[in-house]
Amino acid sequence: MKSARRARINAPSSGHSEGSYGKIASSVKYSGLKDFAKRFVDCDEFTSHAQEWLLGKLGNPEDQFKEPFQLDELKQLDYALEGVIFQQLLRMPYWQRGLSGNIAAEINLAVEDFLHTIAQTLWETLWSSEDRMPFFVTGPRGKRSYLDGVALVGKSGRGMNTVWEHIVEFVEVQPEIGGDAGFAVSSIVGRSLFHGIHMLMSRLYSEKKPSVRKHTDTAYVLFVDSKCGGVMRLRGDISKLDTKAGLTYEVATDWLEQHADVAVSSVEQVWNRFGNANWGDLGALQLILATLHCIEQCRGSPKRSLAELASDHGSRLHRRKIERRFLEIQENGIDHSYRQEVTSHEIQEIEEIEAQEIIREFEALKLEPGSTLWLEDAQWQRGCGFRIVSSLGDEKYSMYSATSLDEGDKLLSVYVGAHPSQLEPSWEDMTTWYQVQRQTRILNTMSQRGVSSRYLPQLVSSGRILHSGSCSKQSPGGRCDHPSCGISVLVTSPVGEPLDIVVAKHGWLSPVEALRCCHDLLSALRSAGSAGIQHGDISPQRVIRVKGDGDYFYVLIDWGRAVLEDRDSPAISPRYSSTYALQEGKLCPAADAESLVYLLYFLVGGSMPEFESLEAALQWRERAWALRTFQLLLGEISTVLKAYADYIDSLIGTPYPADYDIWLRRISRAFQSSSDQDNHGKRIQYIEGSGGVIKPVDYNTGESSGTSGTS
Repeated sequence: MKSARRARINAPSSGHSEGSYGKIASSVKYSGLKDFAKRFVDCDEFTSHAQEWLLGKLGNPEDQFKEPFQLDELKQLDYALEGVIFQQLLRMPYWQRGLSGNIAAEINLAVEDFLHTIAQTLWETLWSSEDRMPFFVTGPRGKRSYLDGVALVGKSGRGMNTVWEHIVEFVEVQPEIGGDAGFAVSSIVGRSLFHGIHMLMSRLYSEKKPSVRKHTDTAYVLFVDSKCGGVMRLRGDISKLDTKAGLTYEVATDWLEQHADVAVSSVEQVWNRFGNANWGDLGALQLILATLHCIEQCRGSPKRSLAELASDHGSRLHRRKIERRFLEIQENGIDHSYRQEVTSHEIQEIEEIEAQEIIREFEALKLEPGSTLWLEDAQWQRGCGFRIVSSLGDEKYSMYSATSLDEGDKLLSVYVGAHPSQLEPSWEDMTTWYQVQRQTRILNTMSQRGVSSRYLPQLVSSGRILHSGSCSKQSPGGRCDHPSCGISVLVTSPVGEPLDIVVAKHGWLSPVEALRCCHDLLSALRSAGSAGIQHGDISPQRVIRVKGDGDYFYVLIDWGRAVLEDRDSPAISPRYSSTYALQEGKLCPAADAESLVYLLYFLVGGSMPEFESLEAALQWRERAWALRTFQLLLGEISTVLKAYADYIDSLIGTPYPADYDIWLRRISRAFQSSSDQDNHGKRIQYIEGSGGVIKPVDYNTGESSGTSGTS
């Protein structure tokens, strides 16, 4: 197996010629290139001969290597790939001089995974999401490997015996690549040019059809270390190389000086201290764009151009501006997008008039305690009555506790939406839309997929308000001129007290309550995750404490911003969102589990600052995880919670989901330990019963309602 995967880099083996490529290979001119390539084998020797020329180019500000990409090209790439997820599996280890070969091997594997992630994602996004990627990535394997770097290779159809003409892109991996003024050191550029020359020569002397068929006079070589990276682009007519001269390395250097166009990028950071790639930053974008051009050389222009994808950036930005505009109107009562270049008195008058009109249009229905709300239930197609008990929201949200006229005294939560406007749907009040219409969809999806848990909200009813008097709407989905006609309502159970209010009234959670909260929320996330649903907006306001039969339990509510599909965008909270959500605006599989750590940290007394930007929030997370801030505080509460934080730390930056089952079992054993102390040796174990409920089992009486797994 090991020998089969070994990448042999040499002149191509003999074979039948194909078309024009066979004619080229048969010419004396290109056979001279093949002989030259056999002599051009010592990378260090070539770098030594080219050293004077390299130092002159790198040290002369007036004659430096030009950049391979313009800043506008990188911006366009950034806009085009907005929302595209690069799922890298391996983190980049930190490399220092003198480290063992095992670390070097791990870094090479991380680079291979990084290159494969880029190529796979670009292929599926721009070329085809159905066809398999026609490339593979290979690297050095063992001490006798013929490959001294990582390569993106075109599939030749004859196994994995790699020859130079099949290499699409080469990556030079070294302990340190950065030099003065942000440029690569001369030896790195020299090694990159050595491999680039081999790539260009092989495309001419090849007896077979090479992988690169377009712009064959251009080769891209990436150079990286464990933190940074850059790009070298070599372009030129390699047939002008004087292959008859005896001085091999001097001839190659002369060709570079006289006939080649060399472009070298600045060295930019690619990986952060956690070993995760900063995909949206300049360093990674340079490497991505170089790989994109290499794929183009093999497979032609993509089906979806960068310009086409980047053109959608304006519409995406416009949609976000509209959403933020109405959130601002709702929160502050002023629409700042309507400022006019007139006198201050006129500005104030115009703002007040327009703000009042817009607020009046989107003003939510206010219900008084004791009033009755009639709802045209979407499921039962009949009228359902609910008596309002009290308001659970504030000025920004219309949320009430109520009782059903059919079921008696059981309290229910009632979410009331905004009045439908005559404007386009994207102009509606997005907050209430997520709270009512989208949450209704999520809860219906849970029900359809068989998700049921005590720790998730239960859908009781949903539909439109039935108002008093006659209704003149023309269709079942229409509305009349009545102020309440067409307003959507969602009714759920149970009703509880949000944790931010609990902490404000009663202080931080006790160790037992913190464990119970962690268990209940993990159970909720596990149940939702079984249906492919992630919450994406965990915070103290989104968790309620409910009075059960003797003890409290916790329910994760407000599923309106939940993520069902890759295109869904979660809510972003600088305090509680996962690291990946802050970086990419998307959820990774363990995002909710990571947010739970930040929630628990707050609930037991952790200090969480106000963040001025998402970058500040990311820096705080990086410092806190590095200093083990979360583990130290949670460890004072429970060793299980500390272990859970350690587990989440190992998942950050990976595509792996959290294993909820093992932590539910460990928390059950923690409850057993706590109960043993409270009951003076009476052996009681808490296990997870049906619906995720923690049930006590008294082993002294021999009764058991289930079995407890071990981790």
